[in-house]
Amino acid sequence: MAEIVAAASGAASSTRGSGFTFDPAAALPWAVPMLLIAPLATFLLALSSVRTRRSASAMAMFGTVVTLLLTLLVAWGLTRRSTPFIATYQYFSMSVAFSGASNFQTFGIQLALHADHLTVVALLAIEICMIATIGWHQVMGRTEPGAARFHAFITALLFAFAGILMSYDLAALFGFWAIAGAVTYLMLAHRWGLDAAASRARIALALPFVTDLSLLCGIAWIYARYGTQTLNTLLPILHTNPGWTVRSLVVGSVLLMIGIAGRLALWPLNWWITQTAVTAPPSASAIAQSTWSVAAIVVLYRLMPVVVASNQQTLRGCISACLVAAIAAPLLSLFGNEPRRAIALAGSGAVAVAAAVLMNGFQVQSSTFAIAGVAAVLAIAPAVAAGMLAIASIASAMRTDDLAEMGDAWRRMRASSGALLAAAIVIGLAVSGALAFGVRSRSFLGFALGDAVVLIAVAGLRLFLAASFGPLRRRRAFEPDRVRETPGALGWPYWLAFMSAALVVASMVTGWLNFLDGQKHPAPSAGAIVVWVLAAIIGFAACTVAFALSKDGVLAASATAGVWLGRGTAAVYGVIERFLIEPTTDIARRFGDWVPVGDSAVGRLTGLSGQLALAAARAPALPLVIVLAVVLALVFALVAPGVAR
Repeated sequence: MAEIVAAASGAASSTRGSGFTFDPAAALPWAVPMLLIAPLATFLLALSSVRTRRSASAMAMFGTVVTLLLTLLVAWGLTRRSTPFIATYQYFSMSVAFSGASNFQTFGIQLALHADHLTVVALLAIEICMIATIGWHQVMGRTEPGAARFHAFITALLFAFAGILMSYDLAALFGFWAIAGAVTYLMLAHRWGLDAAASRARIALALPFVTDLSLLCGIAWIYARYGTQTLNTLLPILHTNPGWTVRSLVVGSVLLMIGIAGRLALWPLNWWITQTAVTAPPSASAIAQSTWSVAAIVVLYRLMPVVVASNQQTLRGCISACLVAAIAAPLLSLFGNEPRRAIALAGSGAVAVAAAVLMNGFQVQSSTFAIAGVAAVLAIAPAVAAGMLAIASIASAMRTDDLAEMGDAWRRMRASSGALLAAAIVIGLAVSGALAFGVRSRSFLGFALGDAVVLIAVAGLRLFLAASFGPLRRRRAFEPDRVRETPGALGWPYWLAFMSAALVVASMVTGWLNFLDGQKHPAPSAGAIVVWVLAAIIGFAACTVAFALSKDGVLAASATAGVWLGRGTAAVYGVIERFLIEPTTDIARRFGDWVPVGDSAVGRLTGLSGQLALAAARAPALPLVIVLAVVLALVFALVAPGVAR
């Protein structure tokens, strides 16, 4: 903090010329650390002084907007520089050895803040998603409990994401990562007073905990082999450090990939998103899905050189896993009629396609087109948030989470229905630019990813067609004529959809990729872009034809498939609970019952020994010695060989 204040005072007292002049590059020494300080200060203020719903929302909005303005200032300053801005603050350092390799003689954690174009763009995407979600939650979340706590969690999450995006020290990065994970669980479990919400929130704690632990183990494994955890010093010595082996890099790479895939919500590690999509507050679910995908894809992009340094088999295995996730997630979204779960799976599939493009860019052409995958996720995240907020508004007005019971939203709720349509179209088209840059359409990978794009387009448009057209049937205690829009929350999903559409267009422009990673990229052919856009259009057309023929038939088939999927999932859960959860909990219960019993027995034994010691102390010494001698003589006589025979 003292260094930040000194930098700010030095910038303020520097010599100025005539008139007003402002150099944004000179503001970077204090503006970059303020990206961490501003949301943290807002969180502390919200936690300590804010109590009412309106003031909590205003404080969260104020802190996020201030951080957004600081991010724009940093972006402006970086345009005047040809290199990233790096500020290093020593957290602690300690000597652990006095001999051996110099890398292993000291251990320390640095707060290495690395600000470049990719960092500020990713942070801007996160901040805009949060601002729109806060604005929507001000109106639609008025009945949610704990407003002060919920909005404080949003600012704490923004603080953690700012740390993740700017950290080049892996230990500091995981510290911010763990904070973001804990806050995400608290947001998804915000309705902990309800049995269904509390039950489903367990998966949001258990599964991310395992994947985050894998990330920690990967970082520890890399440090144990190289003695450094800063990316600037680690990446150049991956193949030159004494004692390095391909096997060690493979183990570290697999652990890192599992940790990142968990927060990217790639199938099958996306249960913490899909299982809480219905029970968590819609704003919490929207923030978790959109912001974590942006932060995790940036971390994946920066750690991919470690995976590339291992071997080609590991890299191909990671691409294959993303390919399976890209097809499985949107396909499973067609099983069942829960709209928020379906849009979460569609977004997960789109992110998996972008991750596959990123990894393929490192495999085929080094990092030339890998940045295209990051650009695709930057476009996907706001669209997923917009779709989640729009379908939540429709579900709230129609008082159902079943697509078969929805309908006529295009006439009754035109604004929310239009936002859902825009989000579905953008999600379907978001990866077209990345695929045009990084994947050949005639390859096996291109054919498989094309199938994934078709499924994503079908999964997204299905939600719009099911909720917007067809009759809205009267149900018990529900009157369709009372379904209407909620004033004040209509514009926020449109802003997110507009931003996402702009980022989709930008992802097809070579200059945008040049700006993100500072490299030169050749432009893709117009035919390549048309091919991948055509794949999404085929999905849109197929879904439209199916619903035009029989909406009820399509939704009935989805409901039947969802029932079978639920039965299969319940069977898997039953096996896991019988052979893993129940034995574990029974061991814990028995151990918990044994501990007080054992403590009581130890206490009684201790008391008895104390009484014996006290009695022995009070007894005369000479008679006691004589008795002990007689007892020992009898024992030796009885166990002697002759007597024993």
